[in-house]
Amino acid sequence: MVNILTNILKSDRLDEYPKSKKFCSLKEKGLRKESFKPLSSFIDEAKTWDHNAQQNFACWLFALFETSDDIHHTLVHPLEKELLKPLLEVWMKSNPEDPRPYRWYGVFLNAEKRVDYLYNALRLGGSNEQLSLLTLIDINLNALWYSFHHISEDLYLGDIKEDTVLITKSRQLNNKVECQQTRHNNSEALDYYQDLLNDWVLFTEKQSKGFIEWCENKGRSYHWVKSYYDEK
Repeated sequence: MVNILTNILKSDRLDEYPKSKKFCSLKEKGLRKESFKPLSSFIDEAKTWDHNAQQNFACWLFALFETSDDIHHTLVHPLEKELLKPLLEVWMKSNPEDPRPYRWYGVFLNAEKRVDYLYNALRLGGSNEQLSLLTLIDINLNALWYSFHHISEDLYLGDIKEDTVLITKSRQLNNKVECQQTRHNNSEALDYYQDLLNDWVLFTEKQSKGFIEWCENKGRSYHWVKSYYDEK
């Protein structure tokens, strides 16, 4: 995907938001500090718009976020906190059946309960909410990665019951993914964590140290087992 600043600056709609255009132009030139002055002016101006104007801006901006890389160049803290979060929160209250504000809040903004917003988007939008679906699966895979990322040191940081549930939920979500390649990749990742969890349970029934050696003796082909023995 293309960098967010490139996509925004190429958009025909940008002329409708001249202060935002100035902010993005300065950011693209690497003038971060200077860019915050026009951004502040833009936020103050946008706060005076009616709900329709604010929602039209949000639809334009988030649509670009969905098709761009490096959105952190544009989605800076003042824009998120002072304009986008309040805007989407009002939108959810005024039109609670619209999945879009839930999706955008859960996918792009810093929120304590991102998963709740994403599940609401799925509930309202069904199979059309592919981005919400994929984001939920990524969140789950990241949680599983955290549980196991020190497993080669005999250190499991997760909870067996919780991770079992997480894998099951992720499989159910993955069944709704439309892209076959993405669904296949997710399935492989979930199989990996399921196998690893099963092996960890078997290992801890009899011992607490030497998981790498245990995997090697059992013929488990995890990449970190092979790497460990290749280095010896």
